[in-house]
Amino acid sequence: MKTIISIILIILLFNEVSICQHNEPGFNTEEPQFIIGNWVGTINAGVSKFTFVFKFWIDDEKILKGTLDSPEQDLKDVPVNEIIIKDDSLKLDIRSIQRKYYAVMNKNDTILNGLYIRNGQINFPLLLKKTESEVILNRPQMPEKPYPYKEEEISFINENDGTRLAGTLTIPDGKAPFPAVILISGSGAQDRDESAFGHKTFLVIADYLTRIGIAVLRLDDRGVGGSSGDHLKATSKTNSEDIIYATGFLRSRKDINKRKIGLIGHSEGGLIASIVASKCPQIKYIILMGAPGQSIEENLYQQNEMIRMAEGESANMIKQYNSLQKQIFSITKEEANDSVAAEKLRSAYTMNRYQLLSPEQKKVIDMRINDLLLTPYFRDIIKCNPSLFLQKVKCPVLAMTGEKDLQASPAKNLAAMDEAFKSGKNKNYKLIELPGINHMMQTCKKGTISEYSDIEETISPLVLNTISEWILTNTK
Repeated sequence: MKTIISIILIILLFNEVSICQHNEPGFNTEEPQFIIGNWVGTINAGVSKFTFVFKFWIDDEKILKGTLDSPEQDLKDVPVNEIIIKDDSLKLDIRSIQRKYYAVMNKNDTILNGLYIRNGQINFPLLLKKTESEVILNRPQMPEKPYPYKEEEISFINENDGTRLAGTLTIPDGKAPFPAVILISGSGAQDRDESAFGHKTFLVIADYLTRIGIAVLRLDDRGVGGSSGDHLKATSKTNSEDIIYATGFLRSRKDINKRKIGLIGHSEGGLIASIVASKCPQIKYIILMGAPGQSIEENLYQQNEMIRMAEGESANMIKQYNSLQKQIFSITKEEANDSVAAEKLRSAYTMNRYQLLSPEQKKVIDMRINDLLLTPYFRDIIKCNPSLFLQKVKCPVLAMTGEKDLQASPAKNLAAMDEAFKSGKNKNYKLIELPGINHMMQTCKKGTISEYSDIEETISPLVLNTISEWILTNTK
C-alpha cells in the first residue's frame, strides 16, 4: 500500500510541478545510465496476462530513447515519446497507444515499481526488473522463411464503398490452378495473421495448407495494416461484402480453380462465412471454428458467465455482471438515438452516479460507450442471429468447437447449428466437439483466456489435420 501511495504522489508531482526533462541533448547525470538497458515485467489483467519489455538506450546525438514491446499484444518497438526522470522518479509517455507509466526507481535492486496507465485511468501495478536477456515467446509452429511456396502481397477494392482491402496470398508450388480458401478472422480489428496473445493463428494455418497444395488468402480487417476503412463502422453485412469481393478476386486469377474456393471462419468470422455462403452459390464449402450458432446476445451472456466462473468469480458477482450486461444490451438494441442511449448507458454503468465521477473516470466510461457500444458494428452484431443465415447455407459445412471453449459454448452453439441445417435441409454438414481444445483451437487444460498466451502451441495439429482432410475431400 505504501508503494502505491508513493507512486500516486509521483503522478501528482509530474502533473503539477515543473520538472527536469533528461531526454534533451547534452545531459550528464547518473539517472539515464541507470535506466539504459532492457526492463521486463508482467501484468495479470484479470483473464489475461501480458508481458511488457521496455528498452532504453542513448543514440548518437546523446538523446535518451526508448521503445515498448508486449509480445502477447503483438506490440513491437512502439516508441516511448517522452522519458522524464526526476530524482528517483520516472515518467514514460507512449502516445501512439495512449499509455503512460509512472514508477519509483530502486537503484540498489535494479527495479522500477510503478503503475501502467491506460487512457488516463490508473489501471495496473507493473514491476519492471532489469535483464540482459531478450524476451521471446516460444512458438514452435511459427513458419520460417524461405517458404516452399510463393507469397504475394495483394489488394482489391470493395466497389460498394471504395474500401481497399489488403492481404497475403500464398500459392503452392506445382501445377495450377489450385483449390483456394479465404481465412476470416474473429471479432476485433484483426490483422491478416489474426495476431493475438503472441500467436499468429492464420499465418500457421496458411503455411500448413499451402504446403499441401491449397492456396490461401488472408486479409487485414478494415482499418488495420494495409486495409482502409474503419472496423467499428462496418457491420456484418459490410464485412461479408468484403469477403464476396475477395472471392471475386480469387475467381479472376488463372492460378486459382474458381470452382474450388472455400471459406474458413474463426469465431465471429464463422458468422461472416455463413452470411457469404448463404448468398454465394460459388462457395464450395465453409469451415467454422469456434463459431456462433445461437444469437450473439445469448453467446455473450454465456461467455461472460463461463469465463468468470473459470476465473473463480463468486456466483453473486456473476449475477450482478449478468444483470448489468442485460441492461446495457437492452439499451443498445432499443434506443436508436445515440445521445439518449449514451445518457442511459452512463446511468446504467454508474448506477446514476456519473456526475460524481472524476473527469478521468468519465472519460473511460464515455470511451466504452461511444467507441464500442454505440458503434454501427456493435449495434448490428448484438441483434444478430447466425441461425437465420445457416438455414440458407447449401454447401458442405464443417463446424468445429472445442470442448473447453469458454467463448462459444460447444453444447449450445453446435445444437443451434444442427437445428438450423436440418431446418434448411442441408444434409452435408459435420459437427465436431474437439476434446481438450479451447476457443483459440489450442490444446489446453482449462480453456481460460489467461492460458492463451501461456500455451506454446498456436493451433492444435488435430485441428489442422481435420481442416485439411475436409478440404481435400470436398475439392476432389
